[in-house]
Amino acid sequence: MKEQRRVKFQVWMLILAVFALGGVTGASLDRLYLIKQRPDRLITPQAPGQRWRQQLLENMKRDLNLSDEQVTKVRTVFEENRKEFNRRRFSECPGFKEMREKSDARIRAVLTPEQQVRFDQIKAQRDAELNNRK
Repeated sequence: MKEQRRVKFQVWMLILAVFALGGVTGASLDRLYLIKQRPDRLITPQAPGQRWRQQLLENMKRDLNLSDEQVTKVRTVFEENRKEFNRRRFSECPGFKEMREKSDARIRAVLTPEQQVRFDQIKAQRDAELNNRK
């Protein structure tokens, strides 16, 4: 009787181990898939919003070939936009689209004509991706 209980326990432990390993394997493969698909867009949360904004700025710097001065100005736009968004978030949600357009216009003003074309392409691609998610 004791032997039967021991075997039953071992079988359950084996099932539990297989289940746990399957979960770890699945999560690892999912992470690898994300990294291979869009390594430049992979964002890991560090501080709420801070890492995301930094990653976005780095992507813009790389994609648009921004100068250091342009990076500083775009960072300022982001910070001012964040403050305005926090102020308006609860009272005027419909104003979000207007605020985003204003922010994009200010960023475009910092860019060269070639960078503006690329910025518009990236923005259109981003908007299409957001619309496909809905």
